[in-house]
Amino acid sequence: MKTIIQKFGFMVAVMAMIFTGCKDDGNDPVAPTFSTDIVSVAEGSSATATVLSGTEPFTVESSAEATATAKVDGKTITVTGIAAGTASVTVTGSDGGEAKLSVAVTQKAANAPTLSATTVDVEVDGTATVTVSGGTPAFTVRSSDENVARATVSGTTVSVQGISGGTALITVEGSDNASSTFAVTVNDEQIFFGPDKKQLGNGQKRFHIKKSHTIRRGVYTMVGWIYVEEGATLTIEPGAVIRGSNRNYDGTEAATGSTLIIMRGAKIMAEGTPAQPIVFTSAMPAGQRQASDWGGIILCGKAKNNQTAMTIEGGVEADHGGSDDDDNSGVMRYCRIEFGGYPYSQDNEINGLTLGSVGRGTTIDHIQVSYAADDSFEWFGGTVNCKYLVAYHGWDDDFDTDNGFSGKIQFILGVRDPKIADQSNTNGFESDNKSDGGAQTPNTSCVFSNVTLIGPLGQDDNFVNHTDYINGYNWGSGEAAASIRPGIFQAAMQIRRNSHLSCFNSVFTGYPVGLMLSNEGRGNTQGAAADGLLKVKNVFFAGMGRLGADADKKDPSSWEGDISANYFSQAELNNRTGSIADLKLKQFKSKKIVGENLVDDATASWAPLADSPLLGAADFTDAFLNHTFFSVVTYSGAFSGESDNWMEGWTNFDPQNTEY
Repeated sequence: MKTIIQKFGFMVAVMAMIFTGCKDDGNDPVAPTFSTDIVSVAEGSSATATVLSGTEPFTVESSAEATATAKVDGKTITVTGIAAGTASVTVTGSDGGEAKLSVAVTQKAANAPTLSATTVDVEVDGTATVTVSGGTPAFTVRSSDENVARATVSGTTVSVQGISGGTALITVEGSDNASSTFAVTVNDEQIFFGPDKKQLGNGQKRFHIKKSHTIRRGVYTMVGWIYVEEGATLTIEPGAVIRGSNRNYDGTEAATGSTLIIMRGAKIMAEGTPAQPIVFTSAMPAGQRQASDWGGIILCGKAKNNQTAMTIEGGVEADHGGSDDDDNSGVMRYCRIEFGGYPYSQDNEINGLTLGSVGRGTTIDHIQVSYAADDSFEWFGGTVNCKYLVAYHGWDDDFDTDNGFSGKIQFILGVRDPKIADQSNTNGFESDNKSDGGAQTPNTSCVFSNVTLIGPLGQDDNFVNHTDYINGYNWGSGEAAASIRPGIFQAAMQIRRNSHLSCFNSVFTGYPVGLMLSNEGRGNTQGAAADGLLKVKNVFFAGMGRLGADADKKDPSSWEGDISANYFSQAELNNRTGSIADLKLKQFKSKKIVGENLVDDATASWAPLADSPLLGAADFTDAFLNHTFFSVVTYSGAFSGESDNWMEGWTNFDPQNTEY
């Protein structure tokens, strides 16, 4: 009997193994999706499509290489036309999921029209234009599917209208019958509202964008919290102006203020130009704008932080963090962010630009944040590198770094309004590793070089570091009144709670305290400085109230101690002190008196004059600067001289009076 039972048990075990092996493990291959289903390309030319979803890395194979070839780099597929005809490109993910991309190769005629785009995205009922150059007028146009998209032409401008979701080819033909084509993808997800389709979002508190869209040049109003979901790309054309508002196009009040949130796995492609920057600003009329008129811009990535998955601050339902330090959240270049910083609750505000675990595959440069109701820039973990940043007249800190941010930053300007400071005590730099001072890794170890930070001292002869003077221009209404109460200024550089932030080749002016290395029972930042884990080196402090303080306290009478000052004064660090006049800056005051009012002075210049000690003062020999990201220059501070024009054209130092 025992033998029979043993045999029966063995059979049951074998059958269980068989059924277990046949069981669906739930990990089915994911078929890739694309930014367009059809790629139109002329003989001898190339065009691209983006993989929006699927499992990297991808491989590609053309069905007819005599007609078209294909290659893939990350998520970008490049198709090259060989001979007129059609083909398909099979795109396969590493998990075996595959999908086909259709290719139409047009014959290259001797006088074929040249088109400004080979692919166009448009919403249902939306319009887009393509410009024709070359070819032989007059031109005619036709659509391969008028149920999807229709086209008209006037002179050299082709107008396309989206009819229903799908893809169509538009043929542009000259009077000599030579033609060229472009592909149109019509998106059936509506993101624009109102009679003129100029409102982004429908006024609900949470508006989700799940497909890729393009915001074309023009003036738009953003209403509500706009979430761009994983797999979607929001492209914004140069010259676009997006005004944050809490009211719908019909005047009704929206559920909340407005904020643009790029979720993990989504992208923003906001690439302006010096002549046509992209502007995110207040919807209020000129002269009536204030900090907290709307929220701000939030990017969430998949790079490391020291708390794994985190929820971004500001009341937003968005997580950030992962293990991909090369993660790519897109491009922000030549952009301005004005009058944002929504106060969700005290000490839980939306910043001007918030970067949560953003990876180094992301491009961030030439960004100006003005009059933000919280920090101008704040990084929570991540590895993204940034250049050419401007923080102008913000409410709280200019540059705040937390939770293991390890990126590199160069050429930045911060300018304070002496009338604006936060109740939490405002700093130029504020840096923590973790709020409790923990030593979790990755450690906040960002490296800054070529910084110019202009504090409040010296900008107004009547300045007093007290709320009798620092009144924030009496801004704040409704919810904002409870959260953006004025406070006082504290330190040019506050490094605390186990942060290992480093700064080189820089200049700071006019703060009550120069350097504050604070332990305060949370971490050992002072020990990290003594051990060389953080460095403040080759830095000028000018016009400070006191060189250093060792305690982060609300009460200025507690700003005392010698550890920070003694560290800064070590000969081997080559730091220097003096008066603001010693720096010989062209015109460092950002405010001027008109009548009885202190107003923005758009003519201010923080460039060093020819005999400034900042010129020729840089030193890039420290190992912390041994990275290809850093441009090796000869000057300290953000500018090489009066002719240094990296801010020219795209910045605005009087946004209160600009008509949009």
